[in-house]
Amino acid sequence: MKRHPFFLMMVSVVFLLLCSQPTKAQTAALPAYKPDINQPILTMDKVRPGMTGYGLSVFHGTKIEPFAVEVISANYGIAPGVGTIWVRCPDERMQLNGVVQGMSGSPIYLWPQDLPKDQCIPGKNGLLVGAFAFGYGRTKDCFVGVKPIELMRDVAKRAQTESIKDIKKSASIGKPQTAAQLINTLTHLAQMQNLPESQLAVLAEYQKLANGPTTAKQISAKQTLPTHLPNNDAVDSSTMTQSMLAPMAITAAPAGFTQLLKPLFEPLGIAPVDAPVGATNADLPAWVDPDKLQLRPGSSLSVPLAWGDTDMAATGTVTDVLTDGTVLGFGHAMSNDGKQGIGTINLPVATGYIHLVMPSNDISFKLGGSARIAGTMIRDENSAVIAVADHYFNSASVNVKVHQYQQPVKTFKYHVARDPQYTPLLSGILPIVSLNAISGAPQYNTVHLNTTITFENDKTLQISRIIPGGAPMEMLVSMLPPISLMANNAFESIPLRSMDVDIKVIPELQTGSIIKASLDQTEIAPGSEVGVNFTILPFGKPERKFRTQFAIPTNTPDGDYQLLIVGARTYSALMLNARPHRTQATNTDQLFEAIKMLNSGVDDSVYVLMQTKDKGLAVGQNELPQLPSSRIALITNPTSTTATPYALWLEKNIDVGMVIRSNVMFTLGIRSSLTEETADAN
Repeated sequence: MKRHPFFLMMVSVVFLLLCSQPTKAQTAALPAYKPDINQPILTMDKVRPGMTGYGLSVFHGTKIEPFAVEVISANYGIAPGVGTIWVRCPDERMQLNGVVQGMSGSPIYLWPQDLPKDQCIPGKNGLLVGAFAFGYGRTKDCFVGVKPIELMRDVAKRAQTESIKDIKKSASIGKPQTAAQLINTLTHLAQMQNLPESQLAVLAEYQKLANGPTTAKQISAKQTLPTHLPNNDAVDSSTMTQSMLAPMAITAAPAGFTQLLKPLFEPLGIAPVDAPVGATNADLPAWVDPDKLQLRPGSSLSVPLAWGDTDMAATGTVTDVLTDGTVLGFGHAMSNDGKQGIGTINLPVATGYIHLVMPSNDISFKLGGSARIAGTMIRDENSAVIAVADHYFNSASVNVKVHQYQQPVKTFKYHVARDPQYTPLLSGILPIVSLNAISGAPQYNTVHLNTTITFENDKTLQISRIIPGGAPMEMLVSMLPPISLMANNAFESIPLRSMDVDIKVIPELQTGSIIKASLDQTEIAPGSEVGVNFTILPFGKPERKFRTQFAIPTNTPDGDYQLLIVGARTYSALMLNARPHRTQATNTDQLFEAIKMLNSGVDDSVYVLMQTKDKGLAVGQNELPQLPSSRIALITNPTSTTATPYALWLEKNIDVGMVIRSNVMFTLGIRSSLTEETADAN
């Protein structure tokens, strides 16, 4: 089915007026720009060194301005269907800035060699040769690689064969490796941020889910975590070409947070950059009239990934607009670090504006934002992104209520572009920037994070976390993996429908350590209770004493047992290790139940635990805890791949009102002879 020309334009305009946009109430905008004829082009085989011309881009506001270029050389056929034209940019701005992220797609024009000099006017009379696409960082001059326009128009031809069904479906097709990569990167970052081992253990279980089903024999194999994350800052960018990642401004980010996000976004073709609070948000600058903006060659091509009470948009540039209104941009893929793209895609595109070009010794970038959603990106390949004026994209809603210390309660409302790659990241980031939107938390604080995540299959996941110090990394670890796993798995992609987050900041560190502990006795008869005593020293407060009774079943065999007093995070890690079958899934229902189990701990509790000598048996995720040992041995014969033995634990939890990160272990002797001695004494 061929994509129809824009006879649905009126429907699109109505839809545009009804759906949420990155701006406030809007009036009628200019219709989409459609030239009477396609721009005349100069094919790569006719390019010669020494030819001069100009590029078009926005350096400030919305004005499209020319900048001078001169051809240095060209690479023909460096790979099948690939070529590059090298140009130098003598313009003062380009000499200052070098290559600029956000200029990707800026159209490059060359004057014909026989054109009279007086007609070689910057911004006029040039033939379109291609798009600003990549270059080298940390150089002493500005040299740019140009993607030939004939390759970009080939992508547009392929996009014209996309059916509406395929375009819409692309937003709901996830890939298991996407979740696996995200969780692996989160694990690296968590290690660098010194998150507790118990948090790393939870991430390891998420990684198992991302890796897909395994046999019982594989489940028993010891998992090891990666121990090294390449330092992006250590890469010498002067020795390598850089694809122009699309810069995305993040406002109200905590200190160092944007840098932390880079390994998560750069594989997706996005370069997150810090923006001061108010530098980019849902309100347009006063000088920008969104009704007068169109996607034209040289104009800003914005890709809103989140909008509403903030604006998180990837910034590029329009290269070409065909007579049917099809928009070509970027000169490389947006996704996957500009190396290959993902083919059919479904993301909103918008007109945009630029605050400024930020010069950098490494690589400069544009700081900008979205004006008005103007269509949908439907194709993403290594030569170009393609957009049309029709609105095929969908979004998920994210609502965040913040109870910040000494501030009125504030509710933020957002929409996130629905995409298996981008949605989990943006959904996890929005609560963090919302928390810091008005003011930072006190030096000593605890964040109570309560999240309700609703997926398209109507399943709802509740996540409650207590985070002393409000560490952004712990918030990301709580929210990102579930959304990514449901959207990217081997069974069925279940997108996010909505997420409601309630964040409460307490002006104290609700954390403590167990400083003393004891048992009333170290040996006990089956069927009795042992008194457990422990003392917690809260941060900045006097110590608190707790006591509980721990019951020993009458059928407990004699022997020495380990009795543990642990915090909630360690408890979750122990239970995960004891029940490996719970994080194995063969369908989305089991996947969801496994995710629920991973989020079932109560953070402000202390757990008293004792592993018994009994074993349970799980067939798939179904537990059979009371089977006799003979039946367990029979079912778990060497030819079985679905039955998994698991350890049985006794447990009791005590509400202590704070997060405990320390643990205590005792050896408790169970002696049936003590029962007989008690009976004789009586």
